[in-house]
Amino acid sequence: MTAQSSFRSIAIVVVCGAFMVTISMGIRQSFGIFQQAMITELGTGRESFGLALAIQNLLLGLPLIGIFADRFGARLVALIGGLLYGVGLVAMAFVNNVPTLYLSFGALVGASIGATAYVVVLGAVARVVPPEKRSTAFGITTAAGSFGMFAFVPLAQWLLSWMDWQTSFLILAGVAASMALLALGFPGGTRRGRALGAQPDIEDYTLTQTLQRAQRHSGYWLLNAGFFVCGFTWLLSRPTCPRISTIMGLTRWRVQPPSA
Repeated sequence: MTAQSSFRSIAIVVVCGAFMVTISMGIRQSFGIFQQAMITELGTGRESFGLALAIQNLLLGLPLIGIFADRFGARLVALIGGLLYGVGLVAMAFVNNVPTLYLSFGALVGASIGATAYVVVLGAVARVVPPEKRSTAFGITTAAGSFGMFAFVPLAQWLLSWMDWQTSFLILAGVAASMALLALGFPGGTRRGRALGAQPDIEDYTLTQTLQRAQRHSGYWLLNAGFFVCGFTWLLSRPTCPRISTIMGLTRWRVQPPSA
């Protein structure tokens, strides 16, 4: 493989990964905008919405997604994840009771986010980017996720100001399903059967060996400690921010569905 073709292969994976994380994390960040409209329609309280979100967070953080990506390849996992993300959002548009909210918004969307977010995408990027350039590639990809969190919230507000929340979810479902096309830019195969352009410097470790190596690294413990700041506080409180802001009279956050 020539240097030019190698750079092209790396660029395709990084760009596809960046756009995928932008969409996946961006849509996820916008869910709080729909909270009040959804619970009003379903005749339930914020606690039901919060429990569905908790289920979602538990599933997207499961290591099972990463194990699937190692076994079956990031391309297949991300492709299925993108399609299921779209299906989950379509199901949310037709939710009419709390149990289906838990199933669609909680379980289905949660697993789909896990298959289209950082774990799978960064794993695909690491397979094709040389070690000396991985920090830059990871920075680009994670920054794209942050941009998605910033960009999709006003988009969701705009959608909800012009149409009902069900139609808004159908539009977002189409955007989410497009991630299946982006997955085609990822390397195929598994870690043991490396795709064209993959770097041969990655050693294969069992899960136990990986954890043993991680425990000897201070960064592993700092990363876990950081989750208690980001994971437990921000991820769980984020969806209630629009509603709390409305109660406090911050009308800029107020989004009402169009009247019939």
